[in-house]
Amino acid sequence: MKILITGGTGFQGSNLSKSLLDDGHDVVILNLHSEKNETNIKRFGLDRAKIIWGSINDIYTVKDTMEGVDLVVHTAAKIHVDDSIQHPTSYFKTNVMGTNNVLEVARQFNVPVIHVSTCEVYGFQDEDLLETSPLMPRSPYAASKAGADRMAYSYYTTYDMNICIVRPFNVFGPGQKDGKCGAVIPIWTTSLLEGNDITIYGEGTQSREFIFIDDLVSAYRIIIDKMLSGKELAGEVLNVGTGIEVKVNDLANNMVKRVDSEWKEPKHHDFSYPTSEVKESGKILYGEARPGEVKRFISNSDKMKSFGWSPEVGLEEGLSKYINWRKSL
Repeated sequence: MKILITGGTGFQGSNLSKSLLDDGHDVVILNLHSEKNETNIKRFGLDRAKIIWGSINDIYTVKDTMEGVDLVVHTAAKIHVDDSIQHPTSYFKTNVMGTNNVLEVARQFNVPVIHVSTCEVYGFQDEDLLETSPLMPRSPYAASKAGADRMAYSYYTTYDMNICIVRPFNVFGPGQKDGKCGAVIPIWTTSLLEGNDITIYGEGTQSREFIFIDDLVSAYRIIIDKMLSGKELAGEVLNVGTGIEVKVNDLANNMVKRVDSEWKEPKHHDFSYPTSEVKESGKILYGEARPGEVKRFISNSDKMKSFGWSPEVGLEEGLSKYINWRKSL
């Protein structure tokens, strides 16, 4: 089968593309060009795919890329909360209008779509998050993804398209970027390995769950198989997470202890939020809570589990895998 992955040289896209290529699928990737994406092509062996450098914001590029494919997995997006606060319009353009381009071309070609959303669309809610929980986004990023999420659903209800929406919860693993627009585990891993402190924003009592990328890819593969075989998942929304709650303070202490023996002389990379005032607490610093911060993100993924899927890599094992991968670079 010929599968188009938008954002296919990004973090989730690279890991999924490799899995599909390894199993003999014909993979087409549409992605913006960058040095990071070139690196992922080498790391994951993605030169086996047809790679088109371009943007989902250009509908003509999307149309040229999608012609003749059997399925679209739409992972392309701008994805950072802090950056979205500084540049909200660009998030709307890419995440909402770019997604609309993908959906509209897919409608014209009658191609099924797996739309990759995010847990951020839910915002803060006391209870574990079901697919039916209300969407209450708290940042421009989350709002743009909620808009894309609902746009995808509208194409199912309006045009009877075969569209499934997936909402992953805090994914981590090889290929994920660090730096100011990176995710917490890569940022902290890089800082600790280079002998620097790490920063928690707020009191560290926020609750999160973390799913290793291999487990997310295995969920995608089940969804892809179902989408290629019929319309069983048309209009469905699927949470994909572990449901195992972890306090941010506990994650930080775990990582400091895990990486402590690997400390080197500090290189003084500054991955901190630029306006934070921090107080020292050993190798962990605390800064003021950031705008758009959500207190608790915990999933109920029973619907996904009903298809025979379950996460196999626990947080401890996943951290070891990621840290070892990071040290190998």
